[in-house]
Parts: sequence; C-alpha cells; structure tokens
Amino acid sequence: MYICICNALREKEIEAAAGDDARTVMEVFRRCGARPRCGKCLTDVAQKIEDARMIEAGPLPLAAE
Repeated sequence: MYICICNALREKEIEAAAGDDARTVMEVFRRCGARPRCGKCLTDVAQKIEDARMIEAGPLPLAAE
C-alpha cells in the first residue's frame, strides 16, 4: 500500500526507514531519498515512527497484582 502518493513510497519502505532509528518525519523521507510534497502523508509517517519505537521498546511490563 502506498503511504506517500507524491513520492510513490510504499508502507514497507516507510516502515524500514522508520525502523532504522529514524526519529523524525524528515529523517524518514531522507532515508527514502525523497521530500514531503503535499503533506497528506505526514501523520501516517509519524505514526510509523511511533510504531517502530514501540516495537524497539518491547512489551510493557505487567503491573504486579
């Protein structure tokens, strides 16, 4: 599925760039060799970065009962 139509960036490309320690939307675009154009994808790219951070952090510990 395409995340960024303007740059023809697919979900897997964005996820790979976000999972490669990118911390900002601009870093993801740089790693993909592109720049944001219309801006409609920015929230989706930011969400992919957040998802990658959650995966890196691992599961949250359960509270003791």
